[in-house]
Formats: sequence, C-alpha cells, structure tokens
Amino acid sequence: MKYLTYSGNNILAVNLPDDADVLYAPPPLPGLAKPDIPAAVRRAFEQCEGMPPLRECVNASSRVLIAFDDNCQPFPPTTLPDIRQQSIETLLELLYSYGVKRENLRMLCAVALHRKMKTHELARMLGPRIMREFHPHQLDNFDAENRANIANLGVTSEGEPVQVDRRVVESDLVIYVDSVQIPLNGGHKSVAVGLGTYDSIAPHHHPRMTQHSPHVMQPSGSHMHASIERISRVILRKARIMVMEAAMNNATYPPYVSYLGKPDSRCNIAEKFLKFATPLAMKALPEPARKIFLRGVRGAYAPVSIAAGSIDAVHARTLDVMTRQMSVNAPRQYDTMVFGLPDLSPYSVDARINPVLVVSDVLGYIFNWFYHRPLVKKGGVVILLNPLLEVFHPEYHVAYRRFYDEVLREGTDPFRMKERFQEKFARDPHLIECYRHRYAHHGFHPFTVWNWATFALNYLSDVIVVGPPDDRVARRLGVTWAKSMDHALGLAREKSGGSSVAALTIPPFFYCADPAAGAGS
Repeated sequence: MKYLTYSGNNILAVNLPDDADVLYAPPPLPGLAKPDIPAAVRRAFEQCEGMPPLRECVNASSRVLIAFDDNCQPFPPTTLPDIRQQSIETLLELLYSYGVKRENLRMLCAVALHRKMKTHELARMLGPRIMREFHPHQLDNFDAENRANIANLGVTSEGEPVQVDRRVVESDLVIYVDSVQIPLNGGHKSVAVGLGTYDSIAPHHHPRMTQHSPHVMQPSGSHMHASIERISRVILRKARIMVMEAAMNNATYPPYVSYLGKPDSRCNIAEKFLKFATPLAMKALPEPARKIFLRGVRGAYAPVSIAAGSIDAVHARTLDVMTRQMSVNAPRQYDTMVFGLPDLSPYSVDARINPVLVVSDVLGYIFNWFYHRPLVKKGGVVILLNPLLEVFHPEYHVAYRRFYDEVLREGTDPFRMKERFQEKFARDPHLIECYRHRYAHHGFHPFTVWNWATFALNYLSDVIVVGPPDDRVARRLGVTWAKSMDHALGLAREKSGGSSVAALTIPPFFYCADPAAGAGS
C-alpha cells in the first residue's frame, strides 16, 4: 500500500505492507472565524472562570504584566492577524476602559530558555499598534539570565528551586495570553516555565522524569507536569495570575493542501488526484523550490474555545477541547511505527531542523502523543523518514552544534549527558551571551529535548532512519540507518520479532487513545 508522508522538504509515496494501518487526525472541530475572536476574548475576560471578572481585578493604580508565548506555537505559523495580536489588542481596550494606565503595563514574551524573538518576529505576532505603543521599553523578551530581574521564591515541598521574573511578583495582576495546540502547553506550565530560569526548569526537565513513565506531552500521570505544578503553586502564593487560553483546532493546512492530512475516504476526486500527483511533482522540483513551497504554507488553525480566569479552571476546559479534537482510536499496539518528519520543529522556527531536533521531535514528541499507552509495543521499532541534514543555524542553534559535536560523540545516554556535560553547557559564558544577546537557544536547551526521549530510548529495541545517503549522522545520533524502506521494514521485523505496522500521517497532530480505556486522560 502507498503511504503519503514527509521526509524533510519532500513528500513521498512510500510502499508499506498491505496489512499496515495508516492513522490520520480527525477532521478539525469548528473554530471561530478571525472577525469573531475579539468578541470571544472580551466575553472571556468579562466572565472569568474560577476568579472574578477582569474589571474587578484591576483599578486605576494597578500594575499589570501581560505575558505571552513565543512563536514555537502554533506551528506552522498561522495567517495574520495572529490570535495573540487580536487577544492582546482586545485586552488592552478592556484594561484602559477599567482605568489602567498605559505606563503601568508591561509585556513579556515568555521565551523561557528558547531563543529570543527578533523585533520583526514580535511585530508579526503582535501587530503594528502594540509594537508602536510598547516596544521596546514596555515590551521585550524575558531573559532567564538577567539575574537582576529574577525573584527567588524558595523551594517546593520536593526541594525544587522556584525562580521567576521579578515582575510576576511585583505586579498587581499577571495575565498570561496563550494559544494551546497540544496538551503539553498551557496551564501551570505557562508562567512557571515560560518565565522561569535554568535552575527552576532543570528539575522537571531531568531525565528521571521520563525514565520509567512516558508521559510528558500531557499533564495526566506526568512526573514532569507534577513538578511544574508544584513550582506554579509556590508562585501563586506570591502573585495573582489570570490566564487566557485559546484551545486551537487542528486545521494545520489551508484548503488548497488539506488533502495532505486526510485519508482517501475524506477526499474528493480532485484531492485524490493531488495525493497521487504530489510526490511526482515534488520529485521533479529541486530541494530549494520544495523548501519555498512548504515554508509558504500557513496554518488555518482557529480557536474552538477561548476562556479566561484561574489556571485550574481554564486549563481543564482547554484539555477537554484537546481531547475531543486530537483523540484517534488505537485499540492495539504495533511492532513498528513509521513516521515521516518534515523540516519542521517548534525549536527551528526560521531555520532548518537539525539532527538533534529530529530525534527529539520523533521520540520526545511524536512517540509520546498518546493518552493511555504507547502505540508501539515494548521492544518495538520506530522507522523515521528524514534526510538528517547535518545543518545547524549559526545564530539559533549554537548550543545544539556543540551538543552534537561534543556530547553525542561520547554517547546518547541522557543520565550520562547530565552528569558530564549539563552544567558545563548551562553555565558556559559564551552560550549565555549567545542566549542573551544573539538569539540562540540556551545552553541547556538541547539537553531538555533529548531528555524527553529518555523513555523511548529505553523502551524501543531500535530506531531506524531512512533518507540519508549513508549512516554517518545516524551513528552519531545512536540510531540505525537503512538504505530503503524495504530494508528498514526487514530490520524492524528482526528486531521486534513481529510484523504489525502502523504509519502516522502527521501533521495535523493527534494523540492515540485506547478506546477500551475511555476518553483521553
């Protein structure tokens, strides 16, 4: 059978066994049209859940901090205006009408240890009005290494350090504006991580968090999310925090390419023809042209729900929408999972995906996109299609290049990496300088994404990559190289001892759910 999938900036029709199962995301839930979003935002702040409405939380003397996520999500980027622009513009109108003075407002892009956003990126996200009124003196990126702006709030019951931007505790109200694409994000993670430091993030991005439990992509059953919540509860004792979450549908593609994420049963005649013709057309194009075409696709995501109020009340509603949108029935486990990874990662915005992120995206993200149990059996195999290009953005991925050259040269075990290299990278003056002033990810960041793969690295018998011309990069990453899909499937049968195959068509994103266990939890 033919399986339409990505491999970097290419779209392929791959031969799979006839009895393989190909899983697709459900159709997008109906979302709000862009003209309707401001009214929904206004209603959310006027009818807050779990706390008083916004007008009762502020007055003419209130100091308000507005925080928002960076451009890691939603991805691929959406058409304009960005929902954060629409939400914050509406929020500002409300605050002004309640008497809040503009000089008492501050805005922070909650980058955590991600790379800081450039001015033109902030402008695309927030629009000209907000940039004109607030940037740069009242609008900037959070800086986790600016120690003068960090508040130490003690430790949690488990001894985890609690550090956060001091403006969180100095403000009368913090409002976190968030668009949530997968259950990983939003909730207690927003302020506690987005405005946290290396010292406060390292405990919950430790390899032990996923050593025995795979849950990292959802709060339920997750050691990582439990740690984040403990930190958040300490912050909440010192700060008043209101969140606004827009739970997004999974309309990754605009209509003209939506066939890429649909089974034949949901395609019309024209779309079926395009599914057949696209791999042939892509094969005829040079790689730079394929890159331009795929990078030009803008997501059609729309919010299914917009709610404001307390973290617990609002995020419960968001997770309900996520479960309804993303659950795909997977009543059994498979010996082999096949997945084609595009040149796309939340940590490679405006850059090519590097080899470290390829492993992280598949074993940290895709493998963990399930609710009850992994799609793959214990001892199973993941086959990955990607060219594994040995490219690292010279600005953004400075730490990733060193991680690839220095850390992976010594091995792939996350615990050994932590023991030998983590502190060296996290405290390195050059990497800190690159993070603070040169738009690079923090020196600790490549460790965080590799740590998310801890469970999968121990659980699987092998990871096999198809796409590179030889095994050189695969060997550095600690995975197996195969010259073709047939070769990879043969190796997978030998390693797993079985022949059942499931292939994932992602994006759009989805979580596998065991129907016998009930809805996603």
